[in-house]
Amino acid sequence: MKKFLALFFAFAALSFAYIPGESGFVSLEYEHGIFGNPAGVSAFDSRGALLDYQYDNGISAFRVGGNLERLAVGFDYRTDGEGFDESRWNAAFSFPMFSRMLFSGSRVTALRSADFEGTEWTFTQGFLLRPLRFFSLGYSCENLLYLGPQSQERIHNLGATIRLGSHFSVSYDWENWESHRLLLELGIYGFRFGFRMPLYDDDEWKLTVATSLGGYNDFALTFFDDMLPKRGAWGYHSARNPKASRFAQVVRVPLNTDVVEKSEAIPFIGSRDIGLSKVRNLFKHLMLDPAAGLVILDFSGYRGNLGVSSEIYGYVMRLKARGTKVVAYVDDIRLSVLVAAASVDRIVAEPSAHLTWRGLGGNTLFYKGLLDKLGVKVEFLKHGDYKSAVEPYVADSMSAEARENRTVLYKDLWDFTSMLVAGRKSNNAHDAYATKKPLDSLASIPVISASAAKKAGLVDTLLYIDQVPAYALKTFFDVDAPQARYRDWNPTSRKIFTESWSRRSKIALLNIDGTIDSRMEAEVSAALNRLPGVADALVLRISSPGGSALASDKIWAALEAVKARGIPVVASIGSVGASGAYYIACGADAIFAEPFSIVGSIGIYGGKIDASGLMSKLGLKAETVKTHEHADAETFTRPWTDDERKALQDYMDEFYARFVGVVSKATGIADATVDSAYGGGRVFVGWKAHKYGLVQGIGGIENAIEEARRLAGISERSEIELVSLSTGKSDIVPDVSAKALLETLSDLDRVQFWAVDPALLEQSLLGGGL
Repeated sequence: MKKFLALFFAFAALSFAYIPGESGFVSLEYEHGIFGNPAGVSAFDSRGALLDYQYDNGISAFRVGGNLERLAVGFDYRTDGEGFDESRWNAAFSFPMFSRMLFSGSRVTALRSADFEGTEWTFTQGFLLRPLRFFSLGYSCENLLYLGPQSQERIHNLGATIRLGSHFSVSYDWENWESHRLLLELGIYGFRFGFRMPLYDDDEWKLTVATSLGGYNDFALTFFDDMLPKRGAWGYHSARNPKASRFAQVVRVPLNTDVVEKSEAIPFIGSRDIGLSKVRNLFKHLMLDPAAGLVILDFSGYRGNLGVSSEIYGYVMRLKARGTKVVAYVDDIRLSVLVAAASVDRIVAEPSAHLTWRGLGGNTLFYKGLLDKLGVKVEFLKHGDYKSAVEPYVADSMSAEARENRTVLYKDLWDFTSMLVAGRKSNNAHDAYATKKPLDSLASIPVISASAAKKAGLVDTLLYIDQVPAYALKTFFDVDAPQARYRDWNPTSRKIFTESWSRRSKIALLNIDGTIDSRMEAEVSAALNRLPGVADALVLRISSPGGSALASDKIWAALEAVKARGIPVVASIGSVGASGAYYIACGADAIFAEPFSIVGSIGIYGGKIDASGLMSKLGLKAETVKTHEHADAETFTRPWTDDERKALQDYMDEFYARFVGVVSKATGIADATVDSAYGGGRVFVGWKAHKYGLVQGIGGIENAIEEARRLAGISERSEIELVSLSTGKSDIVPDVSAKALLETLSDLDRVQFWAVDPALLEQSLLGGGL
């Protein structure tokens, strides 16, 4: 039975190929839109190229062209070698409208012929209308406008196509109100057959056989009515066709590097990490490709935080749901790796790997002793007993509230992650809890060998990466293939080629990644201003410990303006969405968090540096001239007065009340409850935040996208196109301009108000040491 399934798995990979525009019908894309109906350029939805050669009745015809998303150029040359000689250069532009229901395209052609002198310029206009996912209408008027020595006859084309299922279609074409043609297309066993017949004219019968190789290249051969092959064509499209695979493959996905929320490329160097968007896109390719029946996720060298690992966990679940078998390969067995691999079918460890299963922990470095010796005083005030970010500067040790909150946070993270890992081989929560107990005992061992990890059930077997394909084929399909090898599929931003005619709705994705400051606020606000008309809904992906209270409030207000325009907003919290980042999330219609996300830290602190003691030690003296008593309150050359300190505290109390009100409005929890039970700087893991009502759902980006679809009223039958909103240049490259330097120096002489907890960025929480 298993061998039969393995054979079925191989034959099921046979798929159907795209014909590179062999029909010539105006209701189809027709050769990428380079020739024929120019509206087909944007309808094709992929950059590409086309080359074909035809020889019939003594005439040679050669055509070559290329197209971008909306632009196309082409060259057409025909000759009989005995006086007939003509060439056409053309350029086309096309754009989609009404969620890709209607396409419009124009083409300008320059014609030169041996029959006349000079160049004939013509203009062609075309349209494609697809009101239903199985029905297409097309119209074009060739030579609508013309200019030159030889007037060209206008040619009107009208046509329609009906798709009956995914493998058969019928097209009708009416050329210049005179010629009538019918096209029948059938896809079977990796080939597409197109039979074109004349209904009312003297056109020829044609049979085209096309196939696709490698997902990017299409080849076609056309037989004319004398049954001779007289035309060959090659088409290329940059978007990968996942249905073009011929045979089942063992696929290796290399995740053996930093996997981050948002990858930033360094100019002239590129990016050394992998952005989550590329990982998400690759899993979409895997889920649509019938050849990807056995996938090896290579986590050797993987570095990703728990939020990213949770996303990978979810993608694996979706991949397995379509019948794919998934194996994880690890060489450094850490908690974040095991979370990412918690839903795979098997975990294979490198024989010399070691397990780090010591629990969770972190330390806080206190600077007050050093600052006292230097004569520097950090004057920080805060609202919230649990707001511990200021403690290293104003205290010698951790407060009871901070220790309590941190202890509970670590315990909650450990309990849930270890339960998830233990649950991989358990059928229910009770079994997972029972399995978790012996795993807890392993935490008392500083370093555990791979063989001990196997004995504990954390991994299934010990092998080297080259041995994994044979092991997997034998384990899942009972196939002995000791020489089996894998093929690498790298995370990619390459589009998926689709022939779907369904309407496509757009959902924008905007990342808030890292500390929130005035620069980020300006970039995010600019991106949100571009949103109307770009997308039907917005997903806000947040992975930030917070930042400037003022910048956070401005971004929140910008989100409120987006919602006021009728655009739904859904927030997806990754590894951390705390303080100012949680404030921003409350501007969404709904908040989703990963089970491991760190959420909350409702509070604020602010202050300045008083360096007067250090200045005295160094023999420095500052003299001040001012018009009013508090004009120099923000300077670092003196401490605050009591009145100034009280005014600052009053401001923070007011902002805190505003923060609580924002949370109350977003969650429906009463202000008093937000303050007493969840405020004051407390932080929670995602599953507890959901339990308390601070977030509306547990899940990742995909869950947020589905919620955005629902809120925007987008039909389940509509395809979703995710549009990334750029937020400007990377923070990896520092701004070393004179203006930036002056701004940095001036910050030393300014009171800062923060809604951020830097402690939440510790490596122990974000995956580097997990």
